[in-house]
Amino acid sequence: MKKFYYIFCVVFAALLGKVIAQPFDNNITGIVLDKKTGESLPNVNIYISNTTWGTTSNIDGSFKIFSILPANHEIVFSMIGYESQSKICKLSDSSKIFIKIEMVPKVYEIKEVTVTADRPEQWFDDLEVFRDEFLGYFPYSYDCKIVNEYNINFLHPLEKTLVAESDYPVEVINYTLGYDIKCEIRKFEYDQSPQALRYSYRLFFAELDTNDLDVKAEWERNRQNRYKESLPFFLRTLFEENFQEKGFEVSLIYKPGNPGVEILKSSELIIKDILTETYKLNFADFLQVYNYNNNLEKLRTSWIRLDHQSVTIDKYGFPLENRAITIYGYWSELGVASFLPKYYGFTK
Repeated sequence: MKKFYYIFCVVFAALLGKVIAQPFDNNITGIVLDKKTGESLPNVNIYISNTTWGTTSNIDGSFKIFSILPANHEIVFSMIGYESQSKICKLSDSSKIFIKIEMVPKVYEIKEVTVTADRPEQWFDDLEVFRDEFLGYFPYSYDCKIVNEYNINFLHPLEKTLVAESDYPVEVINYTLGYDIKCEIRKFEYDQSPQALRYSYRLFFAELDTNDLDVKAEWERNRQNRYKESLPFFLRTLFEENFQEKGFEVSLIYKPGNPGVEILKSSELIIKDILTETYKLNFADFLQVYNYNNNLEKLRTSWIRLDHQSVTIDKYGFPLENRAITIYGYWSELGVASFLPKYYGFTK
């Protein structure tokens, strides 16, 4: 049974319900400079990690992102030839934040140019494992294409451990959900023996371009269906105290495979902090979640284990602590092919 850690800076991206559209009187402005020369840097990619919100720096290095959903955000600065950087910003409805970033030139190791036919057989074997774990074991993965997979390098620090690295963002085209995804791999480590995947990604989502209204409608249906299968959606149904109505059956168990005690009320698992608009998730052992929204009957069950005595969840359904939750079962099989922008359904 495979597991992976839910890391806050990831993604584990997914999705969250509908709200009334409203503008926010906030913004993030700043300037990007070359740390070595002090000169301004134009055309730096600047985005809020795991979302569709981003921009590029102007000729004088300045930038502005405005009307941003109030939350804790990771702002990423990325440009070929420089080390990527990030800043964590907490935004309210009216925050005005200025950021000065000094980008450090990246030193690349000189590598021999290798054509496809000359790649070692082990690289292709590693690529197959990487695709499965990176994209996930899910129907959506069959309609995903990794555009620049030949930029990925594979290492084996231990015999049954696969590490993937790339100097450039890995680009994934998801034809089912309608996204072009740029993924900066900060960590990818797959242990084959216990089948454990530990990862940390920074993702930027861009809508695929089409004038076909039927295709756009199909993408949106697929996104809504995917959202209803997600962990953040489940957590939000706990907050709203309607998880049973929304298609979830929940039990506390000693370990997967054992009978458990059915949970009937959200108050058995969570406590709301009204001032911070957060929730404390608190339970022992494992929480078993059976999801009737998933059409794959044999893959409806997931298990959650807290990595701390209690875990703080924001109002959008995401843990605030690092390595807050370990998940097993269906949710642990998902990868980038099933990811949605972090605040899907919420309007800036």
